[in-house]
Amino acid sequence: HHHVLVNMISRIPILKFDPSWTCILAFLLLQHQETMVAVHSLSVPTSPESRFTSNRRDFIMQGGAGAAMYHLSAPFPALADEETLRNEISIASQVEAKSIFWDGPSWSSCRYGTSTLLSADKSTKSNYPLAGKPASYPEWMEGYHTAKYNFIGASFPQGRGVLSLRTAGAGLGSCLSLPNVGYTPPSAHATHFIKNSNKQVGDDGVYEDLAYNVPRKFELFWPQSKVLAVQTNGGHVKDDGSGGSFNNGILSPKCLVSGAGCSYDDNPNLHSPASRVAIEFDCITRRGRRATQSCDVIMIDHLIQRSNRNGHYCLVIKRYSQYNIDQDLQTFYREFTSLEKKNNDEGGVVGKTRIAAFLPYYIKGMDVNLNSGADSGIRNVYDENEAVAIYDYKISMKPIDELQAVNL
Repeated sequence: HHHVLVNMISRIPILKFDPSWTCILAFLLLQHQETMVAVHSLSVPTSPESRFTSNRRDFIMQGGAGAAMYHLSAPFPALADEETLRNEISIASQVEAKSIFWDGPSWSSCRYGTSTLLSADKSTKSNYPLAGKPASYPEWMEGYHTAKYNFIGASFPQGRGVLSLRTAGAGLGSCLSLPNVGYTPPSAHATHFIKNSNKQVGDDGVYEDLAYNVPRKFELFWPQSKVLAVQTNGGHVKDDGSGGSFNNGILSPKCLVSGAGCSYDDNPNLHSPASRVAIEFDCITRRGRRATQSCDVIMIDHLIQRSNRNGHYCLVIKRYSQYNIDQDLQTFYREFTSLEKKNNDEGGVVGKTRIAAFLPYYIKGMDVNLNSGADSGIRNVYDENEAVAIYDYKISMKPIDELQAVNL
């Protein structure tokens, strides 16, 4: 059936650019009839292991090494049809590609509303976008882990000239997934993933404890900061008849660094499955003064892909909208995280995370004080639906117990 497979695969658009892929995938399909896996391996340029980038303008101008590529194992079903193959290969190509596209809802539907926008709207629309359903993870992610991050590099697919300080990752805290892009923290932080007995978030029912993880990760990447309060939208699931949609209309009460408002009695849904998190933090501003600031982040949607061969691999793709209230700063980005469970006595998880930052025309226009409808010049310079910056990190995780996590 070799010629049949070749003809079928060759019709997939992304493979027409490189005919050699047709033969490679046809070979893989024939070799693995039970569970077929295509493996793509590319070398990764590296940058210095530890670089604290406090001057964000310098980082934008200098950047890091060229685009880093994932080592990806993408599962293919034994009786794969053309549509299934196209979808699987499309995911793999996004993770490895030098260019990444938004491919999601419109910017207007994903943006946070300002008081001016809401007063002009005259509707009951909320001031934040709709959050997606919380992401689920494989059962081997349950429990406490250490998480160590190492910067690989950054690339700018459309050139450095289109960048702005309003780009996610250009400013400290402007990308909650990587609060200080370019910096390799010298130590690890504790993470927590919880088994959900109600299995509201997926077959395995393991979800990330955002209230636990986000403050620790934030302070790890930005040592001069201190998270003062955290809130999530945990516990508010609305059934829409198609598996459930997540209602982000209510944030939990604030859990303060003092411990007030953090107990189960005071805040029962704080550590429930969530797709929205808000934090208040103390930090040093560009002028060298200490100030209290806040940001709100919503995961708009996500896609998870798991290995059919041994179940020890997963790829999670998330789409985010973030608003830093005090700076009136709106950012958009996508997060690609690959995780693989180690098969050794020590256990642990290794992987990579990639952030693709986007710069809609209306945000870029703020840099040059353009009026509405006067951004035709920008439209001729770059594509707002293509990432303007891509950041890559390695991740290494080791299992620990709760006491070890407390002392970390």
